[in-house]
Parts: sequence; structure tokens; C-alpha cells
Amino acid sequence: MTQLRSAQKGTKRSLRARNDVLVLQSVAVGDGQVARTDIVRETGLPAATVSDIVASLIERRLVRESGLAGSRGGKPRTLLELDRDHHRFIGVHVGRRQITASRLTLTGRAEQTVTIPHFPGDDTIAVAASAVHRLTTAGGTITAIGVAVPGIVTADGTIREAVNYNWHMLPFGRELSERCGNAPVHVVNDANAVALSEVALSTQWGVSVVLIWIGTGIGAGIVLDGRLYEGREFRSGEIGHLDIGTSLRCRCGLVGCLETVATLPTLVGDASGAVVDRFLAGADDGEARGLRERITRGARELARLLSMLAATLDVTDFVVGGPLVGDPVGPALLRATNEALALRVMPGFAPVTLRFSTLGEHSVVIGATAHAICQEFGVMLTMPGSTETAETVPGVAV
Repeated sequence: MTQLRSAQKGTKRSLRARNDVLVLQSVAVGDGQVARTDIVRETGLPAATVSDIVASLIERRLVRESGLAGSRGGKPRTLLELDRDHHRFIGVHVGRRQITASRLTLTGRAEQTVTIPHFPGDDTIAVAASAVHRLTTAGGTITAIGVAVPGIVTADGTIREAVNYNWHMLPFGRELSERCGNAPVHVVNDANAVALSEVALSTQWGVSVVLIWIGTGIGAGIVLDGRLYEGREFRSGEIGHLDIGTSLRCRCGLVGCLETVATLPTLVGDASGAVVDRFLAGADDGEARGLRERITRGARELARLLSMLAATLDVTDFVVGGPLVGDPVGPALLRATNEALALRVMPGFAPVTLRFSTLGEHSVVIGATAHAICQEFGVMLTMPGSTETAETVPGVAV
């Protein structure tokens, strides 16, 4: 995104931080095949500045020398790569029924994962702290903790509002940090986390993607040109309570919200597992037809919303994350939504499609970790190790 106006002039410190990011980004993209001279050419920075920054990054264990490149007739170039083995991060997903946490490397390789039951009314921060502690007993330094939570999250890690949890102005980041030895904690909305996981998996820079989170609520994570868009008041993506014109009253007190027709509980309704199975098998009895009608209605309204977002943001890549991804009715809603989207293609525009998140349920943890890395080092690194499985540590209820 282009910044049209600058709120303040650059300082020596801010310029140095920006240059640090440029150099670190160049090393990450180079994937072990970039030298200092290459970074000078790519960034336009003076050779002395690049050399100084690389030395600092090596000292911070973010970058390491990986060997010599083949000679081109002069002095062999020393190649640089990310130091994948030093920094460790913990990504945490606060879900409605469980809290999942993983210890990951800088490139997203999960070393251990723990899952602990979590229900409304529990001391959520205590459960999250317990999960973190179980992952720190193996030793090693934890650089930072990333936490994905529902609701509107401010820059300082305060949950301004989470309707489904009755949270209001909860200083989640600060309190979790205090319970985890004052380790840096970076909190992000769960839909934003899944959107960031899509960016972290991509080898392209400047990715634009909109993640639609569908569970007991509906939200969106918006990434434009590789940057997470949160909005001035951190309300970007609060699409669940947009008025879609129905006469149904939402639990928020308003009438006509998207959540009245498209959340997972609303889609399933009173359908039992047996009814869902009959519906998926093509049955046409009254209960199966009722489920089909709810899915069709939800898909229609979801497609209408995606069409508006596509036209407004100029984005065609939409991803579904959240509990819907693992639910039996998920594929049916996805298929019905894409069928509705196919009927709404504007002449001269690329078709809009909806797909499931690449990493499934683990995408939230990966996105929380990617957010923490970005907050600590200023750059969104590609995390190819995200697709690897991790050792599972037995969880305990607290």
C-alpha cells in the first residue's frame, strides 16, 4: 500500500531499522545464495552500511555465513543465509474448546505442540500460560510469543472487544507476558493470523489475500500488497455484523447481521450427525432439505459479501479458515459459495474464488508465530517449515 502522507519525519533510528529490514529481507529471499555485494546491488545501500548491518544481524543470530560462492575470477563471495537454529518462537491459538501452542523455529518448523482443553468461563490467560510453560521446559531461548485470539485487538495486545467471550478491554498480552517471565507477547486477531499464515507460506512478496473466518462468529483478515490491514481502530474485517437485509435478530442485538445466516452453528442448526450424513449422501427428506436450504442461504449471502469485497479491495484470492474447515458441512458451503460467485463475475474482471486455508487448523498457530516474528524483526519471513508435523506434548487441564 502506498503511504500518501507521512505523520512524522524519519529519524536516524527509524532509517536504520528500515535498512535492517531491507538487508534481512534480501538474505531471506536469497535463500543461501546471496552475498553482501548482491545486497548492495539489490537495495542500493552503500557497501559500508550493508557490511555494518550484516555484522549486526550475525551478532543477533539472525543471519549466518553459509560458505563461499564459486569464483568469478576474483575473490570468492561469502554467502549469507538465515540463522534457522537459534531463535525459537511459541505460537498460541486460543480456541473455544481448546488452546493449542507450538514451539517453532524462525522458518516455521514446529518442534513440539501441546493442546489443552479450554471452555468459556475458564481463566484463559492461565490456560495459555500453562501451554507456553510446557513448551519452554525443553530449554532454549524463546524470542517471543505470538497469540491468536478472537475479537478486536489493539497494537498493545489488549482485546478491546470479543462478544462471544464477554471480553472487554482485556490486557491479554501484558498479563500473559507477566505469567511467562516477561517474555515479549504479540497478540493478533485469529482471522488476521490465518491470513498471515497464507503470506508466510508464499514465496512471493506483495501478496493480497482476504481470509474469511467462519466458526461461532464471522470475521475477516485482510492482507493488501503483503501488509496486514487492521484499520485505524483495529476494526478492519469485522464483517460478521454487516447488515445483509434479513429480518433475523443477531445475538449482538442488531437485526439482519451476516452471522444470523452464515456461522457454523447457524448453518448446522438442529441437524444431528445422522442428518448431516444423509444430506451429504444426497438424501431429500425434510431434515436434509432444511440443512440444504440453510447452507444455500448462507452461501448466497457469503458470495454477495465476497463480491463486494472483491470490487472494493481489488482482491480475487479469498480463503476460508476457522472451525468450518474441519466440519463435514464445510465442503458443501464452499462448493455452494463458489457456484454463487460464478454467477456474479463482472465483465472484464477475473473470477472470484473461495478456497480452504492451506494449513487447516494449524494455520492459526503459524499465523500467530509469523506475526510475532514480524513484530520482533520487522519483516514477514517465508516459513516453508510450516507444513512439517511436530512432536505432540501431552496437555493437561488446568
